[in-house]
Amino acid sequence: MPARWFPAIAITGSRLLRDELRTVEQQAGYELEYADSVPAGRRHARHRPLIIIGTDLVARVRRPLSCRGLVVVASVNPPHTKVWGHAGRVGATYVIVLPTARLWLAHHLVRDLPTLPAHHRRTQAQATAD
Repeated sequence: MPARWFPAIAITGSRLLRDELRTVEQQAGYELEYADSVPAGRRHARHRPLIIIGTDLVARVRRPLSCRGLVVVASVNPPHTKVWGHAGRVGATYVIVLPTARLWLAHHLVRDLPTLPAHHRRTQAQATAD
């Protein structure tokens, strides 16, 4: 049986960060899943191609997050100096500031992440045909 596919996830409670991430979704043509808390975001984390965690919740993470690709800490404002320590503990590869890094994130969503498996594409095609 093939491995189950999970979309990239954004773990944040920040309305401003979610708005910026929705703009990235529109640019990339890729939908993210959202979680309001760290425990909810940890579910199936190791199967996800990308984890984006907001600076509002990064301090609450005690154990490193791991996934199949990148772990990114995102903010809408220049991050406080404490964020760098939290990002290291989480295992983040990058700390980005949106909207400045919007094109960078869209590029990684489009280029580096796997495409939808064939059965998901067929399901979407059938849904749009109906």
